[in-house]
Amino acid sequence: MKIQLTILLFSAVYVACAQEEASSDPVTETFNTTRVINGHSNETLEKGVLEFRVEHKFGDVAGTNGGVSTFFGLDNSADIRIAFEYGISDRLMIGLGRSKGYGPYRGLLDGFVKYQALRQTEDNKVPFSMSVLASSTLVYTKALSDPTLVANYPEFAHRMAYASQLIVTRKFGEIGSLALMPTYTHRNYVAFSDQNGLFSLGVGGRIGFLKKFAVIAEYYHNFNQQDLRQEFNNSLAFAFEWVTFGHVFSIYAANAGGFGEQQFIPYTTGKWLEGQYRIGFAISRKFEL
Repeated sequence: MKIQLTILLFSAVYVACAQEEASSDPVTETFNTTRVINGHSNETLEKGVLEFRVEHKFGDVAGTNGGVSTFFGLDNSADIRIAFEYGISDRLMIGLGRSKGYGPYRGLLDGFVKYQALRQTEDNKVPFSMSVLASSTLVYTKALSDPTLVANYPEFAHRMAYASQLIVTRKFGEIGSLALMPTYTHRNYVAFSDQNGLFSLGVGGRIGFLKKFAVIAEYYHNFNQQDLRQEFNNSLAFAFEWVTFGHVFSIYAANAGGFGEQQFIPYTTGKWLEGQYRIGFAISRKFEL
């Protein structure tokens, strides 16, 4: 299955590159950053640009683990990520980060590569942009002694998880943008009630106003095997974004607790209607090398 998905992605890239040869000036800033909210956008860093990212998610706002006793989740931390990301070319970027982790996978090193294969053009000869993402995580913490738990990790390979994603976007003037993100995640070691491979379809939208501000929504629908993953939910998030003086600051509310496709897609357990969502923020700063 992973081989077939890889062939499909590279075929899409080949066709996209062939179609773009006759295109005109590309549309820029479909999204203001390399992320929609939790997941990646089509955007890549420019060549020679290093970006430092800090991302933080607090605890549940309400529900059994939230409320006044935890100051609506601000006293707790669901996850924290610190990362450096770099533009090898205007279309190719890489990233390396460390996060606390969420779900059974805790203490994570993550890495990814993203290539912008297709760019929407102002004359609509190319009507949309498309990027391809491949990412992986590695658990570095000590394995637990209980063999019934996922974090027991009988073999080193069990510490690994992967994701492949096709990101298709279109910008509608200066007002808004849409994104579709078909995704495949694979975890080498899961609980008996879970599934190793998971197909998902992400949808994202951004509406900008006053040039520096935007509201964003993001949703990932998981296609689960029947009778498995009953305790997990789909990821839903809303964000407010502010572009200011070399920084892009976004604050959001999400029912997912982790960062990275291997975390927030398969391990979302929060329910919005029960107050099981948390506040999060992301700050990025770019440096030219």
